[in-house]
Amino acid sequence: MEHFNKQHVTYLNEYGWSIERFASETNYAAGTLQSYEDHMNTIRTQGNVDLTPFIEEEVVETGYILNEKTDHYNQIVGYILESGENIVGGYLEFNHEVKQIDGIIRIDKGETTPMFNSNDMNEQSILGHIVIHNNNK
Repeated sequence: MEHFNKQHVTYLNEYGWSIERFASETNYAAGTLQSYEDHMNTIRTQGNVDLTPFIEEEVVETGYILNEKTDHYNQIVGYILESGENIVGGYLEFNHEVKQIDGIIRIDKGETTPMFNSNDMNEQSILGHIVIHNNNK
């Protein structure tokens, strides 16, 4: 059984999301965020998280595949951004995962959004209705 960072679990649960499995972790060394301009721009404009105040600090971006799905996207990844011991923000990436005939799994990137409550109907109308919701993990 996987054990996840309790602070991450709490953060996602506060928004009504629950973790299925770990996806990724990226460590950005102090002073390197500007080297990832495209990604940082996406996080700022679509994810609504401005990391400018943390440019001279180490930032860790941890992604989790969430239990929840929508009728448009079968993979939602919740990303948590931390600097030091503090969570400085989070965002969601809605993807469609497809197993191809050759057995290779292809991930088609969809929408990137700010972190929002899974029960927020304003976002659901754009992304689809949440069809699986399991906070029992």
